[in-house]
Amino acid sequence: TRASCRQDPAPAQLGQHRFGRAVGEWARVRTRGHVMRDGLGRAVRLLASMSDVTRQLALEEQLRQLQRLESLGQLTGGVAHDFNNLLTAIQLQLSGLLERHPVGDPSYEGLNEIRQTAIRAADLVRKLLAFSRKSTVRRERLDLGELVGEFAVLLRRLLREDVRLETDYGRDLPVVLADKSQLETAVMNLAVNARDAMRGVVEPGDAVVTIRTRRLSRDEARRMGWTHASTGAVALIEVSDTGPGVPPELLDKIFEPFFTTKAVNEGTGMGLATVYGIVEQAGGHINVVNLEGAGAAFRIFLPEAAEAELAEVPQVEVKAKAPRDLSGAGRILFVEDEAAVRGIAARLLRQRGYEVIEAADGEEALELAEQHAGQIDMMISDVIMPGLDGPSLLKKARPYLGDAPVMFISGYAESDFSDLLQDEAGVSFLPKPLDIKTLAERVKQELHAS
Repeated sequence: TRASCRQDPAPAQLGQHRFGRAVGEWARVRTRGHVMRDGLGRAVRLLASMSDVTRQLALEEQLRQLQRLESLGQLTGGVAHDFNNLLTAIQLQLSGLLERHPVGDPSYEGLNEIRQTAIRAADLVRKLLAFSRKSTVRRERLDLGELVGEFAVLLRRLLREDVRLETDYGRDLPVVLADKSQLETAVMNLAVNARDAMRGVVEPGDAVVTIRTRRLSRDEARRMGWTHASTGAVALIEVSDTGPGVPPELLDKIFEPFFTTKAVNEGTGMGLATVYGIVEQAGGHINVVNLEGAGAAFRIFLPEAAEAELAEVPQVEVKAKAPRDLSGAGRILFVEDEAAVRGIAARLLRQRGYEVIEAADGEEALELAEQHAGQIDMMISDVIMPGLDGPSLLKKARPYLGDAPVMFISGYAESDFSDLLQDEAGVSFLPKPLDIKTLAERVKQELHAS
């Protein structure tokens, strides 16, 4: 009888199905069923329910993709940091060799080729750091309409003659905080990527790259793909093309480092990965969608800067003129756990007149600072070291250093440790890889400023 029927405690998952909801649009539906049994335990009825899980599955896939990119970012950031130490040693050695073998020397050409290769390697490391959001940034107040307008002149030179560049500027764009040069690099990479996507596919005259800027509300940004938009207004930079679009099976791989559809020797596959890292480090989001008809659109979302954030951003400093004479005098405590970097840098600084005291780690540096209390004119230190790291060393050694300037060198971004130095004065930063010319210029500037 109906009264004696009972329901199984656990529902049976019958599966997931796909239904056409509109042209080119599908809905994912999950079905569940409860088995009703009579007093003898026999199944007499099945109660089934259906639920639309399209959005849930899309969010789950987006989360998986973000987690994968986050893991790749951690890996590439660590590799880039270690590689920067090796590049620093190579570039410092080259600096010394090129001074002994100048232009006209039989060895100069070979050494110069090595230097050019090292520069290319350093550029690749910078891209890896950008993807992993570990690059050093200089945030400033930006008007995106003005930025893209100025940059469009350069972009027209980068595009082929048969590719037309169109711009569409929105009104009342939000003010954003970002690194201007990095954002220009991101837009340039997207424009070049759009150009390459149309090569050999689109008829001459039909190839168009469009850069559009818009002010979006938070809800509009969420509907367009930035599900975590939190500020009241969002700035949009969209770079689209009239090419064939991105194959659906590649949409979740396109921002991964070294992933490329180009032929061998036509690219490193780091262009879009670099853009991803630049945007994420700016606190924004990037996605890609295939447009109806033809073409793909890459959309950069950047949050509107709050008044409190704008007040904290310092004025852009005018770069001091580099001194021509790189020799100097003074006692420098040089702290670096990478022996090759420490030894070469110390030797080259001594050749320029400085007295250099070397320390292989933070603990040794602290002992040397105490032994030479009040007699050290400057400390140069790596940031990440076994045991006592750079910021911790500075806090303990400051009583012995007095007002001596301190310069940190690191393959990681300055922002990774800047919060540890909020109460410290006279601290500067120099990113790796570095060469002796840059190092000597900065040392002289810091000593003269102190």
